[in-house]
Amino acid sequence: MRSNDTTQAPRTARRAAARIDRGEFAAINGLDNWLTFRGDDRGNPALLVLGGPGVGLSAWAPLFASWERHFTVVQWDQPGGGATQAKNGDLGLSTLTLERLVRDAVAVAELVRARLAKRRVVALGFSGGSLLSLAVASRRPDLLSACVGTGQFVDWPRQDAASYALVLARARAARDAAAVAELERIGPPPYPDTATDAIKSRHAGALTPAEAAGLAALLAALAQPPPNATYLAHGLPLGDPRALSLAAYDELRADIVSFDARRLGRSFRVPMFFFQGEHDAYSVTDPVRDYVAEIDAPRKLLALVPSAGHSTIFTSDALLGLLVAHVWPAALEAER
Repeated sequence: MRSNDTTQAPRTARRAAARIDRGEFAAINGLDNWLTFRGDDRGNPALLVLGGPGVGLSAWAPLFASWERHFTVVQWDQPGGGATQAKNGDLGLSTLTLERLVRDAVAVAELVRARLAKRRVVALGFSGGSLLSLAVASRRPDLLSACVGTGQFVDWPRQDAASYALVLARARAARDAAAVAELERIGPPPYPDTATDAIKSRHAGALTPAEAAGLAALLAALAQPPPNATYLAHGLPLGDPRALSLAAYDELRADIVSFDARRLGRSFRVPMFFFQGEHDAYSVTDPVRDYVAEIDAPRKLLALVPSAGHSTIFTSDALLGLLVAHVWPAALEAER
């Protein structure tokens, strides 16, 4: 027994020394932004998660706990969201544009690379964040080992129109009279404002049972965070996530509803991965499939996430399986 104890202690100490778990405010283009770094081994690839407008990802750390075995997961509270908004108020929101967020994402990727002593990082964009990951891959391929999109937007007008047709057909097939009436009242896009967008989005973004279970587990973890959680900016009460997200979306709306990834060019110098929920009725997959066929990249892949819709991020273990199988090897290769 004594022999086992003495061999186990150094291994435990090595694991503890290799782990990273910290949060910090860092100046990003003149504004303090909250970032967190969490992973079991600093030698693992760095993975920067990019969410949609006004999303504060730091508090979501429990959702990605299983990812920390394979990646150092970096969460960024964007201007207008999370702890960044809590510290700066509307200062970060008042000058929000898609171009500004792309520049901020580039600066964050540069900081992550320096903090973790990495040559490159993986950029994973989900939903609105998938616009950022594509833009960073196009503009600064030297920063990335891979670009990953899930809930991917590539052609907002086309996907928006396809989304409306799909959710209306589903509502009619389900004999959901209330949903049919609401969707028929607003008609097909384009829409005049954020409020009307939100009506269609509520139907298109409805969670699958698997996503709902993942969200419920996350909410339970958020309700009782550890008192010493380093991923929280203690003393800064967070605002309502939905209200912040809508406010940021409203600022960016003109950029988002006209987004077409083809304007970024069709040639990429990093591996491009697209992991779409098989039931995604929001960022509908057919236009993504067409886009993947059109682009050039060292490697490109479109794969479906079973049991997921638009919010694949809440099926984190299923998404992790695809990341480990396809993205992790590419990230390791980029560090050699």
